[in-house]
Amino acid sequence: MSLESYLNKSFYCCIDSLLPATQPEQHILCNKISEQNNGKIIFYGAEEVLVLKDQPYIYKKLKRTPNIDGVVFFTVDQFCYGEKFNLNLMKKILKLQMSIHFAREQVSFNSIEDLANKLPIIISYHHSFIRSRKMFAKETKYLLSQ
Repeated sequence: MSLESYLNKSFYCCIDSLLPATQPEQHILCNKISEQNNGKIIFYGAEEVLVLKDQPYIYKKLKRTPNIDGVVFFTVDQFCYGEKFNLNLMKKILKLQMSIHFAREQVSFNSIEDLANKLPIIISYHHSFIRSRKMFAKETKYLLSQ
């Protein structure tokens, strides 16, 4: 079987605008997870830095782009930039019958049921992310006050 016939799914890739990782670095990992899920990335994008907390554009883009089987995000962090984890967006994407993949964490969701089963992973990741940000902010504030 040729690689072309094996890669039969099409993915949209959404890289993380806030990470210090370079775009080519993010694309390499995103391509890798798309291949692991029998597909290839056919579109790339990123949320505008000013609206990362809400991620308003990705859903609209996915909804109007035909023949997309799923979306590959670089990291779960992209859903943690707001006040709370953006579970709503994940549910909306899954309801479009699209899969969701996170390249850095190597986690995929193929349905609402899959999301419900793996929810503890996401919740613990989110709390760890928030705790790390708060600790960093406290340390920075302390160092600046010295």
